[in-house]
Amino acid sequence: MLNKAKHQLLMTQILKEIYSDIEISSTLGFKGGTCAYFFYHLPRFSVDLDFDLIQPKLADKQAVFDKIENILKKFGTIKEQQIKRWTIFFLLSYGDEEHNIKIEISTRENNNKYEPKEYLGIAMFGAKKETLFANKLAALIGRKNIAMRDVYDVYYFAKNSWEIDEEVLKFWTGRRLKEQLKKCLETVEKINDRDILRGLGEVLDEKEKNWAKKN
Repeated sequence: MLNKAKHQLLMTQILKEIYSDIEISSTLGFKGGTCAYFFYHLPRFSVDLDFDLIQPKLADKQAVFDKIENILKKFGTIKEQQIKRWTIFFLLSYGDEEHNIKIEISTRENNNKYEPKEYLGIAMFGAKKETLFANKLAALIGRKNIAMRDVYDVYYFAKNSWEIDEEVLKFWTGRRLKEQLKKCLETVEKINDRDILRGLGEVLDEKEKNWAKKN
């Protein structure tokens, strides 16, 4: 069973180590659901750490890989690690009965927007709200199988009147906002109500589960 407090503490410690390293701290932009949870009050707990290489053409991918590897070894056992075509990937285990933490660093060229942030005294580059929303709209119909966390996040962002960076959306999808929203709506309308909490059971509290079922 997911121990949210322990998992969050470990992710925070990893972030502190990464952004305390002067050699890589300026090269990584923190993004994804955990960024939204830490900085923008997303009610859904998020269990992974996602980053962009801010200037992938200039970055030494092997050096970043080695740095992250040495950091993660302090917190558990690395079950998987590799430099893929577009991703630096790690899977960290911190206990036999605990959740793993997946760390992914995208090495693709991108136009995601970042700004200086601080979390519990840790200075870092965090994705802007507009970028997070655009990325989620792209992911909603961009994955092989729809992820209910994307549906939840998009609904939450829209409900709270987040802006959307249309340039970022166009970069990732090739579509304008109106067209992407239409395709997302078509996808969401096909979801069976019984599936709405799939993959969300451990990351929502009871109040949020009830909210998701009703909305």
